[in-house]
Amino acid sequence: MKTKLPKRSQVAKDKLDRIVQAILDVTENKVAMIILFGSYARGDWVQDTYVENHNTYSYESDLDLLVVLKKGKYLNHSSLRVKDKVEKRLEFGGLKRTTYRDPWPTLIYESVDTINKHLEKGQYFYSDVKKEGVLLYDSGEFQLAEAKILPWKERRDNAREDFDYWFTKGVECVIDAHNILKRESLSKTAFELHQATESFYNTILLVFTGYKPKLHDIRKLGGITGNYSEELLKVFPLSSPEQIECFELLVKAYIEARYNKNYKITKEQLLYLIERVERLKTVTEKICLDKINDK
Repeated sequence: MKTKLPKRSQVAKDKLDRIVQAILDVTENKVAMIILFGSYARGDWVQDTYVENHNTYSYESDLDLLVVLKKGKYLNHSSLRVKDKVEKRLEFGGLKRTTYRDPWPTLIYESVDTINKHLEKGQYFYSDVKKEGVLLYDSGEFQLAEAKILPWKERRDNAREDFDYWFTKGVECVIDAHNILKRESLSKTAFELHQATESFYNTILLVFTGYKPKLHDIRKLGGITGNYSEELLKVFPLSSPEQIECFELLVKAYIEARYNKNYKITKEQLLYLIERVERLKTVTEKICLDKINDK
């Protein structure tokens, strides 16, 4: 594993230093390692603009970080919930801004024991993190296991199986969203669109990495999948207040569209989101089949 950022990624060093310090400040000696992975670790991150329907939009890669915990219980015990403390500190510390040229940090959390078990089984998401990642913090108490290398045929067979299941699930959710919208059930439509989005992101992650994190946050899932195709960064533009509001409503739909009677979304917003999720479906199918059929 590398210990220095690629030259091109040095522009993010100050923000990464502040993120690492924020994590350590609130985790009370529970973190074993913090590893930067993805495009900023490789140095091939993107910040660009594109034109769609005569409008210019911006997009950029996220800062992807794996927070390696010393014990798995820190993820689950209510009084020791590391994720909640870290996310609040990043939010209040101004480290989650979404303005252009200020990349959003996407954090995933796992215990060192779980990561080592995955490495020993040949789970290639963690193998890639270990091979390409940049070690930003190391407590010095633990070592990552040697990664088992899976044959490409086995990886491809797994990818095909995962694609068939998760992509089909996403397509069915899109169909359900269209049908439910005809009945004017707006909150239910929003929930189905969230499930479609989550399913397509899961499809991409499983095809490309064999890994599906325990996440329902489509903002984080989208940030991670953006490492595998620049087109994915263009699916949900955040260049206007209206676009940001629509995406936030989609993010919140997993919980609030089901359980909060005050959750409100308009038919016009849903039609816009359906268009974006349909685009995500198209991109997902193309890049995943290209990956599976790659010889």
